[in-house]
Amino acid sequence: MAKKNNESLAPWLLFVISAILLSAGWLMKPLPIFIFFGFAPLFAIADQAKEGDDFWVHIEFILLALVVSFFAAHAFNVSFLVSAIVQAIVFALAFLGYAFSYQSLGSRLGKFTIIFFWLGLEYILLKLPWREQTIFLADVNQLRPEWMKWNAYTGYLGSSLWILCTNLLLYTTVFKGKLNWYLLALTLICLTGPVIYSLIIKAEGINRMQMISLYSNVKVESINYAKRGELVARTAAWISVLILLLALVKSQTKKK
Repeated sequence: MAKKNNESLAPWLLFVISAILLSAGWLMKPLPIFIFFGFAPLFAIADQAKEGDDFWVHIEFILLALVVSFFAAHAFNVSFLVSAIVQAIVFALAFLGYAFSYQSLGSRLGKFTIIFFWLGLEYILLKLPWREQTIFLADVNQLRPEWMKWNAYTGYLGSSLWILCTNLLLYTTVFKGKLNWYLLALTLICLTGPVIYSLIIKAEGINRMQMISLYSNVKVESINYAKRGELVARTAAWISVLILLLALVKSQTKKK
């Protein structure tokens, strides 16, 4: 049923939907609500990439959507086009990693793997010297710090996890067959719950500058953040390595 539903929408149409939603999310930073829906079509394309014969065609649509997204993050400033393309290539590896791992590990591997890979890539980029020039998915919420006070516990990139999890639930709700009202309700809870919680708690959230400072070996005011760092992204990075190693071992075993 899921396969039939995914194939009812051509990958180019999913690309267009995703590109529009992701662009709107970055361009409407005072209210970046569309970013929470823009990755769902890319998860659907990833299904076609792992199941279809035109693997690279599907991956190219994902790559193009990411190029548009990162280009929009720079307000379509042409001087940042190369940077947008490079970042899109890097994060397309999250979908490539999923497709590779799926071929070895099969249906036991869920779409949440893409989120692990994405956060792992963000963590790797954070550790590199050009971290200040990197656009992180969490940056889309910079103008809404009141939504993000809970990231004092998860790290700044916890916002990236929130966005991707909401998109994954939306994908499961819309693109996996008949509309599931329970999953739709869960998607709305995932979208609004962190905002409501953030408005209630009294914690001080972590901003991009504090994250960059910590990983540039500059002292930050938050002692707890200095100890934990980007806990969520760091954990995702280690899980990603384990998944890839398991997939690699499994693929070598199959060859024998």
